[in-house]
Amino acid sequence: KRNDELVKEITVDHDSISVTLYDNGDIDGDSITLIYNDKILTTHQRLTDKPLTFFIKIKPGNNRNELLMYAENLGSIPPNTALMIIHDGEKRYEINIKSTEKTNGSVSFKLRE
Repeated sequence: KRNDELVKEITVDHDSISVTLYDNGDIDGDSITLIYNDKILTTHQRLTDKPLTFFIKIKPGNNRNELLMYAENLGSIPPNTALMIIHDGEKRYEINIKSTEKTNGSVSFKLRE
């Protein structure tokens, strides 16, 4: 059991956003599982300098909208780090997120009412 470490909370304007991940810094073999609201989006996915993009739906109201990055390994340079780029219409957010053997990095989203 790992602790979830909330990196950022983002209020978005659209109910569908894109999330793109890259290995952050040196390409060192980081591998992740990406989980959104307890559903696996991808598992044992290697992070590189090539974009890894997902589209997620944001539920309105006080619903939980949590994206979790789980480290499958730590690469050759711990911890497991990623650059996460989020597109919400014209808005763009850049987040540096990390995960270790003890913590998962997470980002939560809320739909602007």
